[in-house]
Amino acid sequence: MADTRLVLTYHSISDADGPTSISPTDFAMQMQALADTGYRSQRLGAFIDWHEGKEDDRKNVLITFDDAFADYANVAAPILDRHGFTALVFVPTTRLGGTEDWAGGNRPPRPLMDWDTVRALARDGTEFGGHSRRHSDLTKLDSVGCEQEVAGCAEDLAAQIGKPIESFAAPYGRVSPGVVATIKRHYRVAFGTRLALARRDHDRFDLPRIEMHYFRDRRHWQGLLEGRLGYLRVRQGLRRIREIAGGGLG
Repeated sequence: MADTRLVLTYHSISDADGPTSISPTDFAMQMQALADTGYRSQRLGAFIDWHEGKEDDRKNVLITFDDAFADYANVAAPILDRHGFTALVFVPTTRLGGTEDWAGGNRPPRPLMDWDTVRALARDGTEFGGHSRRHSDLTKLDSVGCEQEVAGCAEDLAAQIGKPIESFAAPYGRVSPGVVATIKRHYRVAFGTRLALARRDHDRFDLPRIEMHYFRDRRHWQGLLEGRLGYLRVRQGLRRIREIAGGGLG
């Protein structure tokens, strides 16, 4: 898959209800299958190099998590460590230390990491990206509000972990031309919720990801890892139908 790249999306690794939770058992299976198939996790800089056309014929995967749930540190990180994998976590910075008290969040709400945990994870190799300050629907904000949310979360993170923040994922995957223009001023890349393998010719600020809720069956997941795209295409078709009907994952 030299010209395509798996970019995985996770949220919560827990037994909570809803499509943004994946059980620890299923997550462990997915990571074991990656390792068994010869995949290695990729850091953001190497992913950007690949997207810009540098030669890379290895089996690499970029593993991302939205929302900075506490179970990333407690559950996901130890499983990743077992395989020598790393991840990129998108953080709604002013929500840290609280719960997912935003529109569309689970009830009861799941806890988020605190800053002490983020700093410790950053020292251990976890990468972090912006996810706005308040988990806001950026398309509903004026230009000043959008700038504060998009640029402000990078400032918050950089101040806490001492590293520049180069990636962004818009909450809910909702963007507009104005939102994308704002993101471009502050980040090198941005990831969305479009369900597809990432390709080198994809817009750097609208990179698709694989929503891993769809791949809790090992047969389907193993098939994708081996290059069989039939099930992914079925899920893409169903996703398009739901989007037309006004539904879909948050």
